[in-house]
Amino acid sequence: MADQAAALREALPDLAGRSVLVVGCGDGRFPRLFRGDGARRVVGVDADKALIAVAQREEERDPAGISYEVHQLARLPVMGAFDVVVAFLDAASHLGRIAASLVAGGRLVVVATNGLDLEEALRDNGFQNVVRHRHESGDVHGARKAS
Repeated sequence: MADQAAALREALPDLAGRSVLVVGCGDGRFPRLFRGDGARRVVGVDADKALIAVAQREEERDPAGISYEVHQLARLPVMGAFDVVVAFLDAASHLGRIAASLVAGGRLVVVATNGLDLEEALRDNGFQNVVRHRHESGDVHGARKAS
């Protein structure tokens, strides 16, 4: 996780005072990391109820002000208006759904978990300033949502 966290941090803007949505948050490690990095509001979403339960138990044990919800990616509702969205994806098909929760000019950071090249799909979905950081556990793509 340490190497992946470093790759994510490299692609992320300064999180101080920002709202962050984490799609595919798993057991809550990254939401807690981002809250520790100064994010004002953090919401974690995952399809796995057991992982969300682990994250919620940790939040109850050591409150950080993070909320967690269970949602299938294919039916992910608009979660609000976030400055930053971090997503762990294995397909480009849900980029539009994820982008709906991102403010204009906001930053999307995607960990492509299966070697997926998202650069073209990001541009096709209206993202700008696309940057790809290669990483052994999944390339990290960063992009800005068009204003």
